Amino acid sequence: MQTNVVKGNKEKIRELTLLAIFIAIIAVLGLVPSFGLGSSSLGFIKIAPNIEATIIHIPVLIGGALLGRKMSIYLGLAFGVVSLIAAFIYSSPLFVYPWVSVLPRLVFGLLIYDFTQFFVRIIKNKHLAYGVSFLLLTVIHTLLVLSMLWTSFAIYTETGLFESFLPYLLWLVSVFVPVSAPIEAGLAAFVGAVVAVRLRNYLDNRAEASPED
Repeated sequence: MQTNVVKGNKEKIRELTLLAIFIAIIAVLGLVPSFGLGSSSLGFIKIAPNIEATIIHIPVLIGGALLGRKMSIYLGLAFGVVSLIAAFIYSSPLFVYPWVSVLPRLVFGLLIYDFTQFFVRIIKNKHLAYGVSFLLLTVIHTLLVLSMLWTSFAIYTETGLFESFLPYLLWLVSVFVPVSAPIEAGLAAFVGAVVAVRLRNYLDNRAEASPED
């Protein structure tokens, strides 16, 4: 009985440690400026002169898939809070509203674990299972954020919600969202799947190798 309690405490400590590491990674990617570029953070990869793809959601996906539903929600919340803070640091007026920066990321975190587990059960290849789930989750995240972003665009342009819809779509095209969004999904599917499978195997091996007290 005492052995089970000790193991349970060790498991909780390990999960909390991993949670803290993932939150630290999210904070660094979201808040630390890019080298030589003060207009964006390290979490944005420049694809072309006017096109950037974010990778901040990738540690959220990996941590959420590996640590469970509750930890996944915490990571989504951390992602949202970091995004809100970054909006003020990097002067992004459309993201200064909590329902734009925080709410979509919280819902995103809520979905990750169960969504990933579903594909792990139906797809035997773990790399493919994580890749498909991370790709689809990134698409869902993008749609959630863009839906909320429409409201802040209407506020920023001082127009009605429905009146601003067409200008909003045109603005999305002008900032190359239709190009950057698929790139973000592809990066999440490839990079996220490889890291998640490697980390999953490492954690499982560590758990099996731990001597019983």
